[in-house]
Amino acid sequence: MEKQILEILTEMRKDMTSVKSELGDLRSEMHSRFDAVDAKLEGVGSQFELAAETRIKETDFLTDKVNKLEKEVYYLKNK
Repeated sequence: MEKQILEILTEMRKDMTSVKSELGDLRSEMHSRFDAVDAKLEGVGSQFELAAETRIKETDFLTDKVNKLEKEVYYLKNK
């Protein structure tokens, strides 16, 4: 009876070691996946920032042009 209990405990210990190993592998795999997702999100964020910056610059450019045109129209009307 004691021998059977020892065998069962030994088998359980092997199984627990195997489960721990599998969990470690899964953890590593999930870290890799999350790192890949983070990298893609970082790239998307950078692209968004660049696009927003470009739009801001374009808006500033257009605002300056409109202001200059308004001044020219004012000067032409007052001649």
